[in-house]
Amino acid sequence: MPNADQLETAKKNVRDGCVLFEHKEGSKLVDTKDIGALVRSLGVNPSGAQVTIIIDQLAALNSEGQNNSLLSMEHIEIVVANFLVQQKKALFRDDYHTLLRAFRALDQEGKGFVDAEHLRTLMCSRGEPMTEEEVNKMLGNAVNEDGKLKLYYVSTDP
Repeated sequence: MPNADQLETAKKNVRDGCVLFEHKEGSKLVDTKDIGALVRSLGVNPSGAQVTIIIDQLAALNSEGQNNSLLSMEHIEIVVANFLVQQKKALFRDDYHTLLRAFRALDQEGKGFVDAEHLRTLMCSRGEPMTEEEVNKMLGNAVNEDGKLKLYYVSTDP
């Protein structure tokens, strides 16, 4: 069971994040389409399904509002803070070493790089697929002129 301090800290973080995604300055409203980015800006990595749960909860609270795409910061603070505290372990990003192991799995020959097209195919078709736009943004500056993504290993330990 989360304590009051954890919830208050989460609420403050959500309030601070909401300001960055405010629809119009001073409106205290955030567009539904920005909820995923807002939550991710808080240092967590929710799945699409988790973002949908948050949006559904917000929509239920916002059902009386005239514009269903704009959500009250007050509602966002309550729903997202509670979700962050209750789902803490399921939301946090993988650490550096976990990510290195994942990239090493893609570089089975130990060449120090991954073919960008192979990575693109995997990211768009496996697990929770990313969109082409998301993959393009991610790989945009990371891929060299040969179409390779260089991997920087600190060591070769698993």
